[in-house]
Amino acid sequence: MATDDDWSAYGRAVIDIAPPGRAGLRLVPDREGVTDTWPDGLAAPVVVVTAWNPDSVVLPAADNRARNRRLVAELDRRGVGHWPAVGRDPVGRYFEEGVAVPGMGETEGVAFGARHGQAAIYVWTPDALAVVSCTLERRLTVGWRCVPSPTDED
Repeated sequence: MATDDDWSAYGRAVIDIAPPGRAGLRLVPDREGVTDTWPDGLAAPVVVVTAWNPDSVVLPAADNRARNRRLVAELDRRGVGHWPAVGRDPVGRYFEEGVAVPGMGETEGVAFGARHGQAAIYVWTPDALAVVSCTLERRLTVGWRCVPSPTDED
């Protein structure tokens, strides 16, 4: 189960997204109510979900990558478009691979995250970046800025 420290980390995480055919972007949390201009051509909302470290239990990288492949395979079987995404600690080396799913609604995203053992998902809209619990009635809403994604990381 996610702790208060986990929730603080979720709210600080940056998210690198690699939409096909365009430069990667990094979502950077900001003060609530502060947002950049929504990127052209992206369907809102964008749900970001991972299958790493279910129930906040840290697994070996190989296990996490296998879980992520199963998540991607499920989306592919359902014909749901998705892009690679990586959530990162902005000052440390911690990261989790996942996917960004354009046009997926929050309710469907929460159900999808819960099926993959996740404490929470991200829901990115033109107005906010929200961390939404998959198991509790909990939500953390922040603003966001969009900057180019660095190319020299993982």
